[in-house]
Amino acid sequence: MSFTNTNKTEINTILLDDDPIFVLGLKEVLNGEEFKDINVIATGKILDFSSLLKEYNLTLWVVSLDFNQYPDKAQKFLNSLEKLSEQNSNLSLVILVPWGFIGDFSLIPVIKGCCYKGTDVNELVKIVRICASGETYFSINNSSTPSKNIHNWFYNQCQFGLQQIQGEIINIEDYIQGKKLSVGDILYWQGRKRELKLAKWFIRQFTPDYTHFQSNLTLESESQDIGNENDSSINFNNQIVVSNNPNNIYDLTLAKIKGSVKNSTDKLYSTDILKESKKQELLIVILQEWIMTIKNFNSINLEEEELPKKIDILIKDIWQNSTIKFLSRYYNFDENNSYDLVQLVLENSNFFLTQNLSKIPLLEQIILYQVKQKDLIIDNQLYEYDSQSAKDIEETIFDNLLITIANSIMDFTLNKFADNLNIKQNLFTLELKSSRKVAMFRNNLVWAYRQETYWLNPRNIFEDQYQMLKLTYQGIETCMITHPRHEELNVIKGIPLWITISIELRDSLSRGIKSLENTLGKIVVYLLTEVIGKGIGLIGKGILQGIGKRIRN
Repeated sequence: MSFTNTNKTEINTILLDDDPIFVLGLKEVLNGEEFKDINVIATGKILDFSSLLKEYNLTLWVVSLDFNQYPDKAQKFLNSLEKLSEQNSNLSLVILVPWGFIGDFSLIPVIKGCCYKGTDVNELVKIVRICASGETYFSINNSSTPSKNIHNWFYNQCQFGLQQIQGEIINIEDYIQGKKLSVGDILYWQGRKRELKLAKWFIRQFTPDYTHFQSNLTLESESQDIGNENDSSINFNNQIVVSNNPNNIYDLTLAKIKGSVKNSTDKLYSTDILKESKKQELLIVILQEWIMTIKNFNSINLEEEELPKKIDILIKDIWQNSTIKFLSRYYNFDENNSYDLVQLVLENSNFFLTQNLSKIPLLEQIILYQVKQKDLIIDNQLYEYDSQSAKDIEETIFDNLLITIANSIMDFTLNKFADNLNIKQNLFTLELKSSRKVAMFRNNLVWAYRQETYWLNPRNIFEDQYQMLKLTYQGIETCMITHPRHEELNVIKGIPLWITISIELRDSLSRGIKSLENTLGKIVVYLLTEVIGKGIGLIGKGILQGIGKRIRN
């Protein structure tokens, strides 16, 4: 049998997967010259299957079923295939499943092929071509399942190992948080934690699965908070590799994100509602988007004068893509729900651009530095490109940029999806999952925003400084960068303007008040020492002289 589609007949297919990054990556790979006979005419999620089936008259579909992350959704889809087989007997499905999955798909008529999701793309294309020709191909182990005793023993051993590894991870986290450690020690223990997480991920891939399609059993879904640092972290981190010796801004930033993203400031931010692992995930998604966007800008060779005009487009695209990629992993679209994630993001992007993103400090400078290798000019002082002082400034500006975008994404999430059960269950910390706690958190955010808007920001503008959020190996901290802000001071109005006026009034009166205080102080000292003191001294002297005379008499 030939697997190369020698007649080069075009094969039209639709790709369904709840992971938009995987869909995008596979579609790009299939656009290659060697796969030009494969035409992906549409993509979507599992829930889109019915609507796409009505819209497109296609027989070949590639469907990815994630039994690890969405077991209920995958089982529901499989249960619907029996009825679908009766209505569309000519339909052909190629199913992708997670590694370690055990099950027999050959008994479901419309499923013509199956392989693991991580299979080499050439193997996947071969299966698609075979199924398109009317044949069947199953590359997963669909033979008889292991005996019950061996199966249970191996499963129990895996679970025991996972518990031990998780215990070690918790001990390391407690040790890091409880002590002031050097950077070297922190890097060592964070590296040890990454090794344990990777080992935990590998064990999970080979843990036996108890699902069998002829029964109505569903896969066991892990819901422990700490355990879920896990698979998603492996998936979204695999595009960026942590270097043991960070030698550029991106490696260094990723290493710090992996260290700790705990809020060590005295202020409240919207990302504080996230679990630690989810906050790390969000920051890494933004970092990935930033890297890809900067590479795209480098490839199109924009003139230096044109680049500042594109900054709003750049930062808005990063916010939009990061928001969709992050939230699409946890927000399940419901046909009865009027909220469409992509549409909401597009509708709100201009608002967040105006309110938050365009106001990120020194945004134009950091983009020119990374795209055009332009020297940094901070507070009228030149920092040459790639010098150590420029790298230190770049690190602070870039950290603040990532954290600000993350806070803006969570502002959007809290405004639109604060009551969404999937969002609360998967993203929010255990203490802030209830509706009351979420409402309290949002109210506290409003007060923090008002203090920032009406007091701290006007004061910083008047004092020509920016308050920056900086990533460290032990959490997020604040620092100050001094830089002229005359343009902002000239357009400030309303309450912030009165705040700057009151500060200026205080400064102008402080010298006179201090001088008056000094004068009054000298007068009081003179009265106490020269007048009252001498008077008391004379009275005392008279009393003592009277006592002396009395004694002599």
